[in-house]
Amino acid sequence: MKLLHSMVAVTLCTLVLSCSAESHSGSRPNYVLPEIIKVTSLPDFSAYKDVTQKKKAFFDFMRPIIQSENARVAYTRKRLQTLARSSRYGQHIKDKDAQWIRDLAVDYKVEMTSIQDEDVWRALLKKVDIVPLKLALAQAANESSWGTSRFAREGFNMFGMWCFSKGCGLVPSRRPPEMLHEVAVFDSIDDSVAAYILHINRNKTYKPLRRIRTQMRAENEKPTALKLAEGLSGYSERGEAYVQELQSIIQSNAALMDGVPVTSKQ
Repeated sequence: MKLLHSMVAVTLCTLVLSCSAESHSGSRPNYVLPEIIKVTSLPDFSAYKDVTQKKKAFFDFMRPIIQSENARVAYTRKRLQTLARSSRYGQHIKDKDAQWIRDLAVDYKVEMTSIQDEDVWRALLKKVDIVPLKLALAQAANESSWGTSRFAREGFNMFGMWCFSKGCGLVPSRRPPEMLHEVAVFDSIDDSVAAYILHINRNKTYKPLRRIRTQMRAENEKPTALKLAEGLSGYSERGEAYVQELQSIIQSNAALMDGVPVTSKQ
């Protein structure tokens, strides 16, 4: 199943690593919400005539948003690791921290049997982790047609994610009569990125990706976009062909994704 205008200045506030009870339409967990300025305008990427400049503009636009949302996940993971060590050494977990862990388990769809259950900690640490920047950039480019698709422009949906209740999003023009899905609409680009990262981290379809990521961390290797892409065959009906396409995007656009100035056409 496929989960899925003029240029504006995008300013992200300094990331504040704080916990807040605020939530936003269920599109991201409600236990870590650093203060940011939500991005609610999309540049007109179709106006670029030079392919390289178009790609650069797209990556430059998406990069800070993905980095910000990944930083939120990284903060959550760090706090989780700290509490996991405390539990492992028999230290008392405060009530507010225990409730935070229970909320985390609900959001990441981990069955919570006991706060002392080592399996629960392991399951959470497998899921609460970042998605490599270049992988998220490649999927955003692929799924949004480099920011020019109808769903990106009208719904800030950069990853083609679906929803399944009537009126929840935009109805695809070529949706088969027997299908009921819509393409989700978000209040901001940030919300789209947050929902995508959470979806990758908790949906059973992407167990292969999480397995690869966990194994790489166990071997003290940094999870890479190319390697984790191997676990995304379930993101598209095209399966392995989709994986290869993502890997091709990553390999051929690595410098642009890193923000390195590139003048030659791709």
